[in-house]
Amino acid sequence: MWIDLVTPTVQEDKLTEQFLGIAVPTREEMQEIEVSSRLYVENGARYMTATLMCQSDTPVPKTTAVTFILSSHRLCTVRYDDPRPFAIVEHKLARNCSPKVSGESVLIDLLDAIIDRSADILERIAAEVDQVSHTIFEPEDAGGAPVYKEILKTLGRKGDLTSKVRESQVSVGRLLSFLANEAEGMKWPKDNKLQL
Repeated sequence: MWIDLVTPTVQEDKLTEQFLGIAVPTREEMQEIEVSSRLYVENGARYMTATLMCQSDTPVPKTTAVTFILSSHRLCTVRYDDPRPFAIVEHKLARNCSPKVSGESVLIDLLDAIIDRSADILERIAAEVDQVSHTIFEPEDAGGAPVYKEILKTLGRKGDLTSKVRESQVSVGRLLSFLANEAEGMKWPKDNKLQL
């Protein structure tokens, strides 16, 4: 079971808390910098907040905090933006979802999609920086000099995006380490542990 709260209202928070028996963190709580405030266990539920990439295909890419709450084989996600991996997993589940799907398997699917998306972004950045390098060192138009101001802007944007992807990867890495340690006590199926 998966409940995905996107920009939840106070009423939605309360209903979810009553239904799942968990506390739903506020946006401010999700943005805590301290790792100990982002990864913890409370009343048997595992709270894991990660920084994820958002709007990476736009001129203004950003990161956003997303909380994953795993409790009694149920997953609740809380987010205030729309990272693409969520749509990917939602479409996958809409096409082929077993009635016995667990929160753990949805979480692993989400983490797989997040990691794949980060790899795709880094691959795209590498190709674009390679193209910039070509423009500088092997210009096709021998008559005109490259416009270095535009090249510097492009490199700056690629550097900023790379930095955001790395921040996201470090955050997801911490979440995975925490989850791997917790999986032993959560009695996960063997397949899920291996995939984790």
